[in-house]
Amino acid sequence: MALGVNSLLNMGNGALFASQAAIQTTGNNISNVNTVGYSRQSVDLRESYSIDYRPGQVGQGVEARQIIRAFDRFVESAYLEKSTLQSRYNEQYSMLRTVETAFNESNTAGIADAISQMFKAWSTVAQTPDSLAARTALTGKSQDMATILRNTDNYLGELEEQLTGMIAQEVDKANSLMQDIARLNREINAHAVPGQNNPNSLMDERDRKVRSLAEIIDIRVQDDGAGHFQVTTSAGMRLVQDDIPFSLTMKPPRVENNLSIGSTYNGTAGFTGKDGYEYTLDVVQGGNIDSTGAVPAPAGTAKYRVSLDGGRSWMKDDYGNDLLVDATDEAHSAKVKDLQLFFTGTNQLQTGDRFVVTPKTDVYWVTPTAGPVNISTQIFQDGQENASRITGGTLAAYQEFRDHRIGQYRDTLASLGNSMTWEVNRIHSQGAGLKPLTNALGEFQVPRVDIPLGSRSSGSQWFDKLQSGNVTFSVYDSTTGKPITAYPGIQAFSPDNFDPSQHSLEDVVSAINTGPASAHLTASIVDNRLQLSAKPGTQFGITADTSGLAAALGINAYFVGDGPSDMRVRDELVKDPSMINAARVNGAGEINPGDNQIATEIAGLLTKVVDFTNGSGSKVKQTFSEFYGTLVTKIGADTAGVGFLANTTGAMANELAQRREEISGVSLDEEMSNLIKFQASYKAAAKLITTADQMIQTILGLKQ
Repeated sequence: MALGVNSLLNMGNGALFASQAAIQTTGNNISNVNTVGYSRQSVDLRESYSIDYRPGQVGQGVEARQIIRAFDRFVESAYLEKSTLQSRYNEQYSMLRTVETAFNESNTAGIADAISQMFKAWSTVAQTPDSLAARTALTGKSQDMATILRNTDNYLGELEEQLTGMIAQEVDKANSLMQDIARLNREINAHAVPGQNNPNSLMDERDRKVRSLAEIIDIRVQDDGAGHFQVTTSAGMRLVQDDIPFSLTMKPPRVENNLSIGSTYNGTAGFTGKDGYEYTLDVVQGGNIDSTGAVPAPAGTAKYRVSLDGGRSWMKDDYGNDLLVDATDEAHSAKVKDLQLFFTGTNQLQTGDRFVVTPKTDVYWVTPTAGPVNISTQIFQDGQENASRITGGTLAAYQEFRDHRIGQYRDTLASLGNSMTWEVNRIHSQGAGLKPLTNALGEFQVPRVDIPLGSRSSGSQWFDKLQSGNVTFSVYDSTTGKPITAYPGIQAFSPDNFDPSQHSLEDVVSAINTGPASAHLTASIVDNRLQLSAKPGTQFGITADTSGLAAALGINAYFVGDGPSDMRVRDELVKDPSMINAARVNGAGEINPGDNQIATEIAGLLTKVVDFTNGSGSKVKQTFSEFYGTLVTKIGADTAGVGFLANTTGAMANELAQRREEISGVSLDEEMSNLIKFQASYKAAAKLITTADQMIQTILGLKQ
């Protein structure tokens, strides 16, 4: 192009357009100064090409190439990483503070005080064992303790249910955001022309969606700047691939088979019950599936071990070894922690076969080529988390709180309630009230009355508490109250003892009805419970029980219920406190109303070290107060620890947000300065055009 007046007009026109674009962009920045997520924009001004000429190259002005936004992907990625953790810990901290209030032992009379008051009431009964007033007060204090324990457990259970609903809502939000991001990617690619047209408003909107998604789930963003934009979880599961959205889904309780190479097993694992842990069943000895429930199981029965953290650690037996469970069919399901486990199929299980039992509603990543993958947050027994699962955002907060923290708290309450029930009943069942018994119906059902009571397959709540021994009864004349049997009385099993690995509930009934006790007692099974009835004209009491059978079946029990959720004092004792056992049958076979041996022994449980079972099945030895105190301390420590993490990650996220604002945010002072500068440029460009026009007019005037 030759130089001339027209080139001046073109130069002025380009400068005018560039200044106009800059003024309009500045005005857009000023207008969006308060718009959340808006990134400051600017015009990319480039020197136009030059022409070789004399005395040298001559420039052709300015070009407004494109409008770009102020954005730093590195800062944004760092912010997303900290933001997702901030969201996780903030949510957890809020929920933990609520739970901490429920266990506030310093300002209110809570579970610890209720336990202390109940044992004090037992001490009062020991001081005045024939006082009905003291016995009535005891049942009141015991009911208070059971009620507050039950209410606390129910409160945590309600939180679990609420959290499942909240997780479902977050999954729906995440899916909606993923669809929006994929749609925006499609629109951005449709409008984008590299180096010329940047759909900045669409990219700002996409970034806002990505930040919202990061608050729900931990994510990583990959943007190659060539139209390819990918969002994955930290573990690499794709959530958005360009314009293709993936999805998350909620799945109800289920079982996943992971059979060993070459396995011919043709069934699956099954379960009943509910728990917040995933159970990994690892077959360590291949073999048949037992259909007897016998103890020991028939030769050739497969055995498996159980992990509650994906195989990182394994449940232990009382000797510290891996707990090995016999593989049984559905009719003889084995109790492991909170589940009844069984196997289907006819072929043998093979060593190395694994089954993942998920007894809860969890979050799964939906893949286009394979089945759903469980990505729910998982915390190992050592406190570390599974890095291949969700580790950030509200989803991690809700899932960890529901399955790990509430799960641990409820397990501890369950262990407290179960140990309280067993220890009190173990003593109470061997005592006597102010009068002998005519009938006694066991409070605990045994679903399989034909299976040894010490078997996991029997369904007995206390299968692991039983031991070899015997139950001894004293029999009395119902008219005179005098002993009919010489001390110590007659045994339920004779000549051999009760053996929990051999004797079922049916065997117990048979032993009583065919042995020495049959002269005075009749045993039967009513609704899967043992019932004892004295023959006409007689009454009975329990002199001693070295097997734990009476306590396990709920004969002469004080507490009843399957756990803290329904723990209560036996109804008959509330209605008739005289039936509370404060005494032992003495050496003369008599029941002395002034005897306080049982009441004194139960009162001593307050300071006695007893066995508790933690969430992994391991045994710990503490007093009731110490064990519950450990729970309260843990809740306080959890709250403080998560609060610290919330503050730390919050500070880092806020600092990165401030850094992002410094880069992308709009400064009114700067924009006003730019407005003045671009206004002056616009005027100068207009002056250039005016000058060029005057030059043209001068040239045209030369012809005249």
